[in-house]
Amino acid sequence: MAPLISVVTTCKGRLEHLKFTLPYMLALPDCEVIVVDYDCPEQAGDWVRANHPDARVVQVGERPIFNAAKARNLGVAAASAPWLLMVDADVIVARELVEVVRGLMQPGSYLVPEVRPYPLMGVLVVARADFDAVGGYDETFEGYGSEDLDLTVRLGMAGRAVRTFPAGLLRSVLHDDALRGRFHEIADLTLNRTINELYRTAKMDLLRQGVTLDPDQARGLYAGARAAMLAPGGAPKLDVQLPPKTIANRALEVTFTYRLSALPPPDET
Repeated sequence: MAPLISVVTTCKGRLEHLKFTLPYMLALPDCEVIVVDYDCPEQAGDWVRANHPDARVVQVGERPIFNAAKARNLGVAAASAPWLLMVDADVIVARELVEVVRGLMQPGSYLVPEVRPYPLMGVLVVARADFDAVGGYDETFEGYGSEDLDLTVRLGMAGRAVRTFPAGLLRSVLHDDALRGRFHEIADLTLNRTINELYRTAKMDLLRQGVTLDPDQARGLYAGARAAMLAPGGAPKLDVQLPPKTIANRALEVTFTYRLSALPPPDET
């Protein structure tokens, strides 16, 4: 019988976590499990084939820099079920999860855990058709953070309703933040998240104005956000120009300007 859900997880340097969490994923009823070995230095794919042949492996080589969005999209491309469960390699899933979400899965909606702490931000249950309709994960994002939030926001903008399931059905393997910055050009998580959020904010503002970026334009916008954050001396600033319009025989030019400045320290009185 065809699976109801394709569980997609990725691994690059997280084999220690995957060894612990993969058996829980494989124990989920009515599910297939897809592991993306994204040029894992520990050869995660080989270990999965040798120890858990029921899991499907997608293997990618020559990718020294990890791209979570690309890795997840590759896993989804190999999926066969009508629903997807996106879960990171350091997340333990309870067997009861499927029965809980089965009653919540409806066309035109997606599911996230409630409450959603940042170690569980990557967890998402979504119909494959809805995932494809919004173009999957945006592979422009680099480093750690925001690509998962970007996807759910675009699902919402496309009219898909968010529903929640108890976060207690999930547990994250505890580890330090240094692991999250490995295999990225920028290991500083705060700096990388800020770059990604600046790009995401500008992209969403353009989308709300009816401007859809092609891949080259998206990479150009991301490069601008990165350059703004890495520029020395002062508050970062990013200017984004909208396509020109004509109003009453006059040219209208609009530029969005984004400035980031330090917040004052909190009042402790």
